[in-house]
Amino acid sequence: MTSAPLDAHRRSPAFTPLPEDRPVRWGILATGGIGARFTRDLRLIPDDAEVAAVASRDPARAEEFAAEHGIPRAHGSYEELASDPDVDVVYVATPHSHHLAAAELCLRAGKHVLVEKPLTASPADTARLLELAEQEGLFCMEAMWTRCNPLMRQLAGFVDDGRFGAVRHVSCSFTFPFDGPPEHRLLNPALAGGAILDLGVYPVHAALMLLGRPDRVRAEGSLTSTGVDGHAAALLRWDATASRPPATASLLTSLECGPAESLSVAFEHARVDFPAGFIAPRSMIVTTIPTAGGERESREYTATIPGEGFGFEAQEVARCLRAGQRVSPLVPPEATRDAAGVLAAWRAEIDGGRGTGAHSA
Repeated sequence: MTSAPLDAHRRSPAFTPLPEDRPVRWGILATGGIGARFTRDLRLIPDDAEVAAVASRDPARAEEFAAEHGIPRAHGSYEELASDPDVDVVYVATPHSHHLAAAELCLRAGKHVLVEKPLTASPADTARLLELAEQEGLFCMEAMWTRCNPLMRQLAGFVDDGRFGAVRHVSCSFTFPFDGPPEHRLLNPALAGGAILDLGVYPVHAALMLLGRPDRVRAEGSLTSTGVDGHAAALLRWDATASRPPATASLLTSLECGPAESLSVAFEHARVDFPAGFIAPRSMIVTTIPTAGGERESREYTATIPGEGFGFEAQEVARCLRAGQRVSPLVPPEATRDAAGVLAAWRAEIDGGRGTGAHSA
């Protein structure tokens, strides 16, 4: 199902910026592990965030979650949370398969949304949700917290200012062995399971943050016994442009090996590495390559990360809502659309055992 296209001549309605003199009031939709982790980090930034309410389809679970995290209101349905007048923005923490319905419910009720990654399970649903947010004049962002991390923002700055020349190759992996039951969301096709959507979204966003939408996606991999992708590698290519030489990226995601969480970026005149992971990095090493003689030099950049690091994306949401901005430049809608396209192409290469060939992203 697709929605009608947005009238190009119609301006999206503007929302009233949130006041500066109080925290942004959050509602937590779904009470799983990621919802708990995000909630704990929100409580570390009390000047910017107040957790006002939580909702679960199980009223008892909502009450339990509220008591555990000191949340004043517990709702026994998502509809109640969406209509709560004391909630400014809803964090959608359901499995991937339910992101679209939950976020649509909130947007139609007039609530801004931060939706767990990936925004939805398909490019069509991603376009539909972003279009609805535009039609309603509301904020909608994919919760790609990695792009809000200060070191990742600094890395993106290296690309923008050109100090190390162009990016020529990105190598990125996110893997861990998983041996849970087949009904678990990671392995359950009904919940949009698989390594690519759950883990591979991070390497995809890292590559696209640095190079934009690729021109080609090739992939190899294998399926689990439940039929979802369990191990998948991808090679992305960017053709040369008038302002940039060609570039490539090699991505790996897996539920069958590791654990590994690595990112290395080869610029023309430097290499940037994240020795302790790139999803919520605390350190980054830049090794410069002299253009004419001399020795290589390495410099370490570090960042203080409160909690697990989810607070940076929450603070970006707060900044946008107070400024009356419907989209964030850190995780813009076009980046989410492009990532959805790459994820779909990657999955298509693996699904059904094809595993060969090439797709345009």
